[in-house]
Amino acid sequence: MRLLVFSSLLWSMSADANRGFMLNDVTADQLAMIDEVDRGEADRIVALRSERNGLGSVEELRILQLDAATLDALRGHLASDLTIRKVNKGMFTSVEDVLGQFSDEPAVSTVQAMAMNYTKTNPALVEGWLRASRTAYALPAVTLSYDRDKDAYTTWSYLDLNGDGSVDNEEYQYNTARADNDDGIGVRLAWRLDKLVMSSERIRVINEAQDIVKLRDKVLDEVTRVYFDRRRLQVEQLLSPAGGLKEQIKNELRLQELTASIDALTGGGFSASLQR
Repeated sequence: MRLLVFSSLLWSMSADANRGFMLNDVTADQLAMIDEVDRGEADRIVALRSERNGLGSVEELRILQLDAATLDALRGHLASDLTIRKVNKGMFTSVEDVLGQFSDEPAVSTVQAMAMNYTKTNPALVEGWLRASRTAYALPAVTLSYDRDKDAYTTWSYLDLNGDGSVDNEEYQYNTARADNDDGIGVRLAWRLDKLVMSSERIRVINEAQDIVKLRDKVLDEVTRVYFDRRRLQVEQLLSPAGGLKEQIKNELRLQELTASIDALTGGGFSASLQR
């Protein structure tokens, strides 16, 4: 019997299989039929699946920056095959031998960095905000002004043609005309000395930075816990593989759940880093 996984629930192929589409078989046209999924998003999903040679869960699609409503719709309409991987019990002589089986997967520090980048809680980003708030008022406010005065001058010369010292309409003539333009540019610099000491903007950034640090601690605690829960399950499957189908399904579902949880915290970056 073929098994499908819908949002961590198990469904038989013979029961209500028409409720959705297979994650690794659905076409862009079919995806676009789902409410909250537009054609552009459908094309991007299919392209990502092709790039990764298949998807393990809907949570991997977080790397496409899909909104919450779209992800919820996809969770309700897409199913994935549950592949039971055969694990052969090997002969290991040391801890290094066992953990070396997972050397192709990212280290916990790398996954923590992915989580901080995805949640915008990276220390370098926060420090950049604080640095910007310190220098926000270091530069002065600059005011430029431009003035232009235009003066026109006309000069007349008078000739005493009659020799009697009097001037009549026939005894003057136009001589010269001149226009003077005076341009002036003013520059005014002003510093807010009170803001240089401690501005309201810097206080706001400091308060937000404190909130971000608390969020970062929660994110790191969660991603670290899930990472090592997943690694412990992998080691258990390696050293004591389940014999019955029921236990194999249980372990595989749990592994998919933990992988999806890390993808949810890293925006799909974790699955993107796994070597397929």
